[in-house]
Amino acid sequence: MNLFHRKTKSWNEYIGNTISSDISHVGERVKERLGLMGINQDLLTKVKEAASILAPYKSQIVAQFYESITSVEQLNKMIVQHSTLDRLRMTMEKYLEQFLHAEVNQEYVMTRIVIGQVHSRIHLTAEHFITAHHLLIQIMTTILMEKLHHTPDRMMKAVLAVQKLAAFDQQLIVEVYMEETFKSFLFGVSDMLNHISQLDTTRQLIREMDKQMEETHSVAAATEEMNASILEVANYATKVSEGTDDAVQSAEQSKRVINNALSGIQQMGVVYDQVMEQMNHLHKEFEHTQDVVKIIRDIADQTNLLALNASIEAARAGEEGRGFSIVAAEVRKLAEHTKEQINQITKNVASLQMVSNQVRQQLTETGKLVEKSVHEAQLADSALQEIVSTIQKINHATTQIAAMAEEQTASVTDIAFRNSVISNHSTDAQEIARKTAKTVFDLSKQIEGYRNSFFNINVKLNFKDTIRVAKTDHLLWKWKIYNMLLGLETLSSEQVASHEVCRLGKWYYGELPDQIKNQASYKELEEPHKAVHSFAKKAVEKYESGDVAGAQEAFNQLQLASDQVIALLTQLEAEL
Repeated sequence: MNLFHRKTKSWNEYIGNTISSDISHVGERVKERLGLMGINQDLLTKVKEAASILAPYKSQIVAQFYESITSVEQLNKMIVQHSTLDRLRMTMEKYLEQFLHAEVNQEYVMTRIVIGQVHSRIHLTAEHFITAHHLLIQIMTTILMEKLHHTPDRMMKAVLAVQKLAAFDQQLIVEVYMEETFKSFLFGVSDMLNHISQLDTTRQLIREMDKQMEETHSVAAATEEMNASILEVANYATKVSEGTDDAVQSAEQSKRVINNALSGIQQMGVVYDQVMEQMNHLHKEFEHTQDVVKIIRDIADQTNLLALNASIEAARAGEEGRGFSIVAAEVRKLAEHTKEQINQITKNVASLQMVSNQVRQQLTETGKLVEKSVHEAQLADSALQEIVSTIQKINHATTQIAAMAEEQTASVTDIAFRNSVISNHSTDAQEIARKTAKTVFDLSKQIEGYRNSFFNINVKLNFKDTIRVAKTDHLLWKWKIYNMLLGLETLSSEQVASHEVCRLGKWYYGELPDQIKNQASYKELEEPHKAVHSFAKKAVEKYESGDVAGAQEAFNQLQLASDQVIALLTQLEAEL
């Protein structure tokens, strides 16, 4: 008979029905859960007793734990990505020390909260954490069962104490993990909505498409005017071409006339040369005549002298020389008469010579004029030839202009056709832009609905979390009014009227610690927040009355107030 054989108590005696805990300094929420799980100071004492058995095996427990963990490929990759095995071993040993020390206080709770936050940040799944944590519990309970199997009652109490405290750890870590994960999803969705709600591209896209439609209409009108102008240019070019043909013919006729005149002038030049030759011959004859007149004058002088001498000799002869004297007197008279005639001839020759010189001079000047006329006629012929050539070039150019005008007409017609195609595409694009804007807005509403589902989960938000959520709520209201102006959303003024019932208003006017209320950014927040709701209500009322311009102006003022709200919330978030 085994005198040391003992039996365990009934199972329900180990469970107990305590729903309160005598552990303090952990917060009401944690204390409530400790009581529900039957964790009190007496249970913590039993954990400390179990620690005396487990402590020697701490290194083995950690080694066995990570040997099993690293056999899972996904967990092994996560270790390599975020830490090292040695660092994790050290962390696990610290965790076991704190666990076996069994002092459940604020530090103990915060340590578990940090573990949950870290696991959420590195995206360790709850499934993997729970599995791993259960492995740790199995290792510890197996050791306790092996070492205390000869004292079943003590073994049951030790195992239950370790399991309950480990279950509390697990529940707290998983709860924090889930809250942090949900909050990361919530804030991720909120950030997505923040980006979407700040998109101004939809309205700009629709406006730009409206402008493009206007431009296509303007291009269509311009192409019609251009086509008309080109046709007019073509008509003028045709007329100019016809006119230049006539001008070419006239110029060629003028060239023939000038050539004929030039021939006449050149012939006149030949006649002039002949006249000049005759005048030169006449001038020489005048010189010969003067020589002859001079000889006759000399003869007359000699005759007069001889007559004078004869008269003298006749006077000496007396009566015998009277007849000779009469002859001498007659000769003298003849000499005198001859001399008079010679003088008259000399005067006439001199007069003729003067007239001849004048004629000769005039002929010389006429020759110069004829020579100049010939030269100018030659220049005129050359110039007229250039004029004919230029007119022919102009004629060719105007013909090309007319041909080019026809080509441009075809090009303009093609442009008009393509512009019509662009106009049709613009109409389609405009419709697509509106559909895109509606799709983006519908998507934002779906994301908002998904975001709102997080608030139905019991996620605890701290003050900074609440500010982040409120910022998104605030931007969403502005986004809805923005889309109302695009005709994509229907709002009533009652929905946006109160600044106290929105999430930001409820938080702002709720119970807040002095740490927040004493911040300058908190105090400055109220007025711009009121202004946002006031301008939002005004925008909706203006839009409902059909005053779109007034609604847009109210929305512009809303944006200014909204920017102040976001800036103050960001500042307040940084100060907490």
